[in-house]
Amino acid sequence: MNRLLAADIKFGSAITNPGGYQAAGSDVGDYTASAENLLSNVLGVLTIVAGLSFMIYFLIGGLTWITAGGKSDKVEAAKDMMTNGAIGIIVVVISYSIVWIIGEALGIPILEPGSLINAKTFKF
Repeated sequence: MNRLLAADIKFGSAITNPGGYQAAGSDVGDYTASAENLLSNVLGVLTIVAGLSFMIYFLIGGLTWITAGGKSDKVEAAKDMMTNGAIGIIVVVISYSIVWIIGEALGIPILEPGSLINAKTFKF
């Protein structure tokens, strides 16, 4: 059985048949792709979380209103929940739009973090 130790590999050399693993530092582009994927996924997840939070908060407000039984304090609380949910999603959409407009005006792809990380494609 042949053992492959990290000390046996020259830095930056390719590994043949590594069993699914690659040498650390073998390709700098892999690190850029990982950071790009991470930032893109974080932006996507935060956007999805904001949308789901709005829907859940709005639905809970609607259900509270339906089950209020005519009590004015519960109806007002439900209206406030629905209003706050709508304001929250509006803030998310407007902030996303403002960041996009600023990026377009400055020529910086802010919403595409991969091109900001990759020095080959991003230039001032």
